[in-house]
Amino acid sequence: MTDIHKRFQGVQALDGVSLLVRSGEIHALLGGNGAGKSTLLNVLSGLVTPDSGSIELAGQEVSIGHPREAQALGISTIHQELSTVPDLTVLENIFLGREEALTGKGSLFVNRRQIARQIQDLASEFGITKSELWRPVGDFGALKKRVIEIVKALAVPPKVLILDEPTSGLEEHEKTLLFEHMRSLQRRGVALIWVTHHLDEVFGLADVVTVMRDGRTIARTETAELTQRELAVQMFGGDATELMEAADAVPARQRVDGDARPRLRALNLSRHGVLRDISFDVERGEILGIAGLAGAGRTELARALMGLDKLHSGRIEIDGKPRRIGHPKVAYKAGLAMVPEDRKQLGILPDLSVAENISVSELRSVTAGGVLRSRRERALADSYIKGLGIKTPGPAEPIRNLSGGNQQKAIIARCLHTEPSILIFDEPTQGIDIHAKAEVHRLIRDVAEKGTSVIVIASEFAELISLCHRVVVMNRGALVGEICGIPQRVATDGYDAVKHAIIDKASRADR
Repeated sequence: MTDIHKRFQGVQALDGVSLLVRSGEIHALLGGNGAGKSTLLNVLSGLVTPDSGSIELAGQEVSIGHPREAQALGISTIHQELSTVPDLTVLENIFLGREEALTGKGSLFVNRRQIARQIQDLASEFGITKSELWRPVGDFGALKKRVIEIVKALAVPPKVLILDEPTSGLEEHEKTLLFEHMRSLQRRGVALIWVTHHLDEVFGLADVVTVMRDGRTIARTETAELTQRELAVQMFGGDATELMEAADAVPARQRVDGDARPRLRALNLSRHGVLRDISFDVERGEILGIAGLAGAGRTELARALMGLDKLHSGRIEIDGKPRRIGHPKVAYKAGLAMVPEDRKQLGILPDLSVAENISVSELRSVTAGGVLRSRRERALADSYIKGLGIKTPGPAEPIRNLSGGNQQKAIIARCLHTEPSILIFDEPTQGIDIHAKAEVHRLIRDVAEKGTSVIVIASEFAELISLCHRVVVMNRGALVGEICGIPQRVATDGYDAVKHAIIDKASRADR
């Protein structure tokens, strides 16, 4: 890709970017949120038409105006944002638009059972069972949908494979499996372009690194010639050291002093087949982490607390008073708010502006006599844009045009606008860079310092250790352990000891 330019509504997303990737090379494309990585890869995958520049594949200049054209050229993509069709089965999603790759050209019928037999081995490697192939994708959570995207990209071996944050939300064994597949494709001569915000993953896997910043190419370097800190400096400049330290900082104190009653108390919560007799509490100003492997029930617990899913038994108390939460509206009135795991499907309202995405949680503050007051809405949005450092051309900008990290901060602003006393974060830093991660962590700590109770769900145990005062561990819908006083335990026993304690409880066989 040579001298690629692209402009969106007055914003120069790509400014003369060039990218050179060789066959049989794992090439890491890195940069902060808003650097232009996803836009560049959308150009290569046919989702975005560049204003100027050229693309060559195997020495021949090509024009890619549609994803089908990219697929025909042998270019497959695992997108950062999930693109599955919820009403279609897993099998239909894997081969959507590519059925003839297995049935042959000219075939009038798709033999789904034949396709299922040919894909079963690959699907089972990633934990997709035979029966799940025939279920609608809408039945599954974000993690399983991510795995389906990976299998879809690998089902028809590509010439060029684009991986945009493919490990977001994956468990360690699934990451290892994906990396093994990447190496296997590399040995077959496939060119792999890999975007990740986890810099530690790059070393030992990527051959070459290209760094982007502000829509430009900053450097192209052999990975062996770089350290992780040098790479971070290329991505973010001289403040990289401070950012890395801020992202890994541990809360300085256990909790805010005050009322002895817990802010939130969950007593014997159960939901048939999902949650089993769960009891825990959260203090004022405490950051409580919820750990567990895929299928442990973490997100399901958050959904039950927010009234999205019905509890069959148990009781919820807030500030010592029993509350019946059967709907999110009731949860908001009770002082709960949640930043959801799936930013694209459950978080942003893509066709609305940044201002509208923030104000929608509490419209009474920007209306008078039932009429929306645009000036109030803009002022509200401006206060959060400034306070949270949301990078946007303005409050009227459609939120879909923002980077993932800035979309996440806008969703957080929406939650803060309700003035919650209990704030739930489900995978708060999934798919955002170390700069945005440090800012989100700092924001969570600031919220807790002011007395808000915070619950954090994260697949990365390192994130829970660096952020939380206490961690409870789930396994197959039940609480199986608790690690108290995280900052003190890290100081006395060391980080690795705390991490292994969480892993041991999370992976312990169901009892």
